[in-house]
Amino acid sequence: VPYRKFQLDHKIFRFMSNNIMDENKMNFLSEKKCVEICEGSARMMYDESEAVFYNKVQVLNRDISTQVIRLFAEKIESEKNAKYLKKLENSQKGNSVREPYPPSKGISILDGLAATGLRSVRYIKEIPGIRTITINDLSTAATETAQKNFIANDVFDKEKVIIENKDATILMYEHRESTKNFDVIDLDPYGTAVPFIDAAVQAVSDGGLLCVTCTDMTVLSGNFPEVCLAKYGSMPIKARYLHEMSLRILLYSLEIAANKYKRHIVPWLSMSVDFYVRVFVRVFESAAEVKNSCLKRALAFQSTQCPSFTIQPLAAAALYQAHS
Repeated sequence: VPYRKFQLDHKIFRFMSNNIMDENKMNFLSEKKCVEICEGSARMMYDESEAVFYNKVQVLNRDISTQVIRLFAEKIESEKNAKYLKKLENSQKGNSVREPYPPSKGISILDGLAATGLRSVRYIKEIPGIRTITINDLSTAATETAQKNFIANDVFDKEKVIIENKDATILMYEHRESTKNFDVIDLDPYGTAVPFIDAAVQAVSDGGLLCVTCTDMTVLSGNFPEVCLAKYGSMPIKARYLHEMSLRILLYSLEIAANKYKRHIVPWLSMSVDFYVRVFVRVFESAAEVKNSCLKRALAFQSTQCPSFTIQPLAAAALYQAHS
C-alpha cells in the first residue's frame, strides 16, 4: 500500500483501545486481506503479499530482547546516578574545579534493520525511560511500514522516534563520535551480522549494549569451516557442543572488532535457539582490559576417534614477585 494513503489522518488507521476496529477500517483491511498480528503490547496489520518481511518465528527473540533492554535501562540509570553523585561529592570537597552536570535521562536505541518496525514498537511501549529510538532500514517500503505501525499503535512522537532510510553500516559510522553514540544497538539481520560488527562496536556508547543475531548456523556449526574462518576468524569443529561453539565464535568476533578501538565486551546473555544465535554484550572502553583480551582466547582440540576434546588457552597471566 503506498504510504501516501496513510497521510490523510492517522487517527483513521489507529487501532481502537478496546481492540475492535471501526467499520471503515475493517472494509479497508478486508480489501487488502490483511491479518492482525498481536505481539506483546504491540499489534499491526500485515499483508503477506507485501515486500516487507515479518518473521513470526522470532517472537521469543523479541520477548527476551525487550526484557534484557529493560533491565539494561535500569542498570545504566543507576550507574549514571552513582557516577554523578561521586563526582558531586568530590566537587563539594574541593577536589574538582566545577560541579558536574547531571546525567542524561533515558536511553537511546538503534534498531538497525527494522523491517516492519514491530520490534521497535514493542520497545517504546514496553520499556520505560527511552529517550530516543532510531528506526532504520535500507528499504523505503520498510521504513514507511514501520512509521505506519508506530502511528497505528499511537506511539509516533517526532521528538522521540527518528526514522532513517540508510545502509545500517553507514548510519552507525556516522555515530562514531561519543556525543552521537547509541546506548543500545540491535542488529537482527537475515544471515550473518559480520558486515555490521565493525561499525556497531564504534557506534555504541561506553558501557552500552549490543544485541546481535546471526542466523547462519550452517556456517557457525562447522558445515563450512572455511567460510566461518573468512567471516568470523574462527575454524569451527563439527561436534556435540556446536551450539556453545557457535556462540563463542560470535563473541570472539565481537571482541576482536572492539579491541581495535581500545574497547572490550562483557557478555550479558548468550543463547542458541532453533536456527539462530543471539548475544547481548556490553561494550566498555579500557586499554588495560584490551591488553588482557588474549587471556580470554583458546584453541579447542577435538579427537577424531571419540568425543573427547581439550582446551588450550592462548595465553596466561604471569605472576611477578617483587625482589627484596
